[in-house]
Amino acid sequence: MAKLDILKSGYQRFRQKYFEGSDETFKHLKTGQNPKTLIIACSDSRVDPAIIMDCEPGDLFVVRNVANLVPPFENAKDSYHGTSAALEFGVCGLNVENIVVLGHSMCGGITSLFQRDQNLENRDFVNKWMEIASNIHEDKSIDQDEEIEVKADKCSKLGIAKSLENLLTFSWIKERVEKNQLLIHGWYFDIRTGKIEAFDKESNSFKELD
Repeated sequence: MAKLDILKSGYQRFRQKYFEGSDETFKHLKTGQNPKTLIIACSDSRVDPAIIMDCEPGDLFVVRNVANLVPPFENAKDSYHGTSAALEFGVCGLNVENIVVLGHSMCGGITSLFQRDQNLENRDFVNKWMEIASNIHEDKSIDQDEEIEVKADKCSKLGIAKSLENLLTFSWIKERVEKNQLLIHGWYFDIRTGKIEAFDKESNSFKELD
């Protein structure tokens, strides 16, 4: 069983840097948070937004879930809505100015869309959650004869575009976007190269981030 020594030593370095050294970051954060950007990222251990963007504590309000999906708006009384609750707090409570949907290559959640015919045990919650993107793996742009990894990477980008559409089903997001008070972005991180591509709405394609 893996030990927690790496976490304990990391915690000590964190304490030394932010609370025992000369860094002033948490002295300012004690009064509250004021991030300008909300990021919806995958739970994948290889895709940490703060590391990828080289951000400091307080810079990002981060929501992480399987396959970085945004569900469409539903009445709050219908179920429990963790991602929607975080969106509501970030947009309506913190007044973020940007929302970034950060997808990535080699995503296990997206890959599971191509494995529905396999007998995968203990995936009830994942399978239900992935219904948000249930049709993207059948998109006409996907060559079903390609390797599953290639298809999954293409679907990851389609999932980002779908989540951008779903963001606008929330009235308080759509209103702010229309008033130019909030910008929404779709980014795709390639784990193999470390590069990010951004979704371009006009061309309906992804281009390398400037």
